[in-house]
Amino acid sequence: MTRIFLLTLLGLLLSPPIADAQNLLSNPEHVVFDPINQRYLVTNYGNGRIIAIDQNGDQETIITGVSGCLGIHVVDTIIYITCGATIRMYGLNSYSYIGTISLSVTTWLDGMIDDQLGNLYIAENAGKIHKVDLNTLADTIVVSQGLPTKPQDLAFDPSGPRLLVVCWQTGSPIVSVDLPSYTVSDFIPTTSGQYDGIVIDSLGNIYITSWLGGGRVLKWGYPYINSPVVISSGHAGPAGLGLNVAKNLLAVPNFNGNSITYVSPTPTGIEEVKGAPAINNMGDIIEFRGQNPMTLVIHDIAGRKIHEDKYHTSVVTKSLKTILGGHARGIYVITLRAGDSSSSMKVLL
Repeated sequence: MTRIFLLTLLGLLLSPPIADAQNLLSNPEHVVFDPINQRYLVTNYGNGRIIAIDQNGDQETIITGVSGCLGIHVVDTIIYITCGATIRMYGLNSYSYIGTISLSVTTWLDGMIDDQLGNLYIAENAGKIHKVDLNTLADTIVVSQGLPTKPQDLAFDPSGPRLLVVCWQTGSPIVSVDLPSYTVSDFIPTTSGQYDGIVIDSLGNIYITSWLGGGRVLKWGYPYINSPVVISSGHAGPAGLGLNVAKNLLAVPNFNGNSITYVSPTPTGIEEVKGAPAINNMGDIIEFRGQNPMTLVIHDIAGRKIHEDKYHTSVVTKSLKTILGGHARGIYVITLRAGDSSSSMKVLL
């Protein structure tokens, strides 16, 4: 065991870094959070090992001999690891080897995600997406064309339902793959590129790693009507990031830096924190507080704007039924803008 803290948090969110002389990480490529054992699992392309890092920063080698390992994902009590043209399976509790799934692959497999229905989706560098039925372990290529160059990672968006795919190609959009039709379309245009990892949180916010611009983590806030925000920079090859939902913390593997950086998804100093207006949901009553004037915008779950109001005061109380009168029941996103700041909240009508 060795201890290493490599923390990049804006503000005093965590204690200062602590480090020992030894570091087990070697070209870390992908991180997933293990909620059962409360630690991060990291693939290491450089030495073919899976390293577990607990929340004190202690590192432990839990799996060896996974040469060429890139993606890692946990479903129930099984760890899935992509290695070249195969997916290796290990038990989450004992880390014992379960078996190998061989796929029909042209190049190599990378990031993975499941759809919460027993299907695992895997990005192949040759421009394909595979689906593996976790009951039968059958492999089906569901996308073989229409993706930008070199897909790297996927996220599952249940509101579609759809897969969101990021690719290495410079200037490539975030791509949507509709489920279950597997129709490919450009979802969000971007001006960056060399994307390596993507996660989406429970509010629909998207986080992506890019090797351009010195290595950055970008955030697209739901419902994606604004430009992305750089929430962390200076990463040495940021790869497949993971999300610790309980602590609201991103773990970013630095492939060229042999380190993990922990990043707050909402850093101090950007519009979503400093001076942000407040939305307080009190059942049917919604209270808005912020700098005068305030602009209220409401989108449906598909991202369509259905309402906009401007208030020349700093406190407004409204009935949700009054604001959304005549609209169908469902989930809506309220965004309140005041000055250079904004806040968003999902509400159920």
